[in-house]
Amino acid sequence: MALTVKSLNADTSFLLTFDPPAAPLSSPGLFPGSFTILIDPWLVGPSIILNSVFSHSEQTTKPSISDLKNLDREPDLILVSQDKPDHCHEATLRQLPPDCESTILAIPSAAKKIRSWKHFRPEFVHALPRYAQGDQQSIHRIVLPPPTPRGTCGEVTVTWIPAKRDLSKVHHAIGITYRPPCTVLSLLSPMHYIDLPMSPPPSPGSPMTIASSPRTIVPSPYNDREKTISVIYSPHGVSYDVIRPYASSYLVSESALPLTALLHSFDCVENPWWLGGNISAGSLGGTEIAKNLYARAWVSAHDADKDNRGWAVKLTQIAQHAVDEVKRGLEEGVVRKKLSNTEVVTLGSGEHHRIIVG
Repeated sequence: MALTVKSLNADTSFLLTFDPPAAPLSSPGLFPGSFTILIDPWLVGPSIILNSVFSHSEQTTKPSISDLKNLDREPDLILVSQDKPDHCHEATLRQLPPDCESTILAIPSAAKKIRSWKHFRPEFVHALPRYAQGDQQSIHRIVLPPPTPRGTCGEVTVTWIPAKRDLSKVHHAIGITYRPPCTVLSLLSPMHYIDLPMSPPPSPGSPMTIASSPRTIVPSPYNDREKTISVIYSPHGVSYDVIRPYASSYLVSESALPLTALLHSFDCVENPWWLGGNISAGSLGGTEIAKNLYARAWVSAHDADKDNRGWAVKLTQIAQHAVDEVKRGLEEGVVRKKLSNTEVVTLGSGEHHRIIVG
């Protein structure tokens, strides 16, 4: 089983490809049971907030593709995490045909904006509910059919976890999990398939347990159910305290820890309070999440150089952090070396990083 993270614009437009265990490494996303998610596509034109005098942003790195029609195939899901134009970019999304069959999931304000364009069929555009611990209706679920009639279904879930009292309205996380559909060959009759039983709920010691500190999640040495790939996407960052209820309940119950990948900014971006204050939490916030969830990989998001102009960016301050600095932050205070083995990755336009989950 594998997750491939591909950057389309070296910033925060990603294509995530989830592959089941049987999928060959040579053709990600094309095997039965594979699933693709396109995140916040921005490939052409500027990003303008209100008007060019207020905020005008252009990419300085050429995207790997200039048109969403150039993707290998139509994505299964399009995820829009904000209503700001560098995440919810109309010109780019309109590259998809009106009869596109990709499901579009967006936070409520972005879903409202996308519907107002009247470009996509409304039944394919869905607003993500706010996550509430213990409320199964606050998690959007997509069932993946099995490759054979006697197999078991897989599942993709998407969860929106916003911060409270967020003046800038950019600090939230999107939680994603992928459990592949399964088919198992019978040992008694290799030409016939058998059904797998439904995964039981986790016992108190499996697969993860909450340690005495309420802020720490500790891996259990036992795991009695199949692995689930998990991703946290938070390009502007969010406090770990916001994510913790989701991690300590849902991710634990789904056997989805350690976290497979964290997509989070390295750089810290600050505006005056009256312009939103902190815009990007940077490596400090990401380090807290990566350490507590034992992330296998941390991929830089929203850190690309851009040509930013306008009144709104004149007072913006950016503290950049290189890969080595981020690694040092992850190693500080770690007692057991194996818990600091998070891969720290920056992806150029068109580059990808593949994570194998055993």
